Amino acid sequence: MDVNINLEINKDSFKQLYDEYFTLCCRYAYSFLNDYEAARDAASEVFCQIWKHRANIKINTSIKNYLLVACRRQCQKQSKKTDRQDVLNQHFSGQQTASLHPHEALANKEATEKFHQLLQQLDPVKQEIIDLRLLGLTYKEIAEILHMTVRKVEYHMNSAIKSLQEEALNLKNSHQEIYLVISSLLLLMHSPVFQ
Repeated sequence: MDVNINLEINKDSFKQLYDEYFTLCCRYAYSFLNDYEAARDAASEVFCQIWKHRANIKINTSIKNYLLVACRRQCQKQSKKTDRQDVLNQHFSGQQTASLHPHEALANKEATEKFHQLLQQLDPVKQEIIDLRLLGLTYKEIAEILHMTVRKVEYHMNSAIKSLQEEALNLKNSHQEIYLVISSLLLLMHSPVFQ
């Protein structure tokens, strides 16, 4: 259900909005940036822009969804800026970052890339549910964000995990290390600790 919200807020209501959603935005941003400080910067920028443009913002969904979408867009902006800076730094320094265990680093990188490729094969709803789950959100929290029942979230999650497990099994013989990393991640996502 879409709700048209005109965001005309004062300092007190903004503080309440910030207190309620800032941590969630940071966790969501961290899932994209993998850097705590960068995630806090992204979430802070979202709230700064909301305050700056509060009289002109029209929201056609829940405030939580609006904030998460704004946060994702801010992460994309920051990521592009960081990528450009990294390319320049590598070019001028002429050095690649070295790992203590290159074999492990390569296996983890390959597993991460393969996992993201497998995620891209899922439909967008399942991708979003897995992203939110990896942030540590419960099924109930995911259901609230996506405006669906907890049972529907569980259904999509189980369906996504089943698809990912089938794909991971195809890797078992040829890429044992990648299979193990992906399988561990799938077990973690389905763990009661997250619920």
